[in-house]
Amino acid sequence: MKKLGLLALVLGFVGVIGGVTLSSQPADAGAACKRTTFETKAVKDACQAGGQAAAKKAMKTFLKKAKKKEAGLECSSCHTKLAPAYPLKADGLQHYKNLGGK
Repeated sequence: MKKLGLLALVLGFVGVIGGVTLSSQPADAGAACKRTTFETKAVKDACQAGGQAAAKKAMKTFLKKAKKKEAGLECSSCHTKLAPAYPLKADGLQHYKNLGGK
């Protein structure tokens, strides 16, 4: 009888862990990018790979390198607003390309 109780406890624990793991995957996916057309390879690749969070991370990495060329550079240097759509200023794309972006 004790073995049956122990087996039930173990199976119940495995079931709870499995249920929590499977149900949490869609929540981890993150928000999709708002843009549907891309003029830069870095953002396009990041959006396809991991959504808006990945695109933001890619741009922060680029910004860190670009600050070596232009001190005081911020997200607002190229974007009129930030989340959720991150619209560019009229010269934002050209500014990005001038700093070495592709």
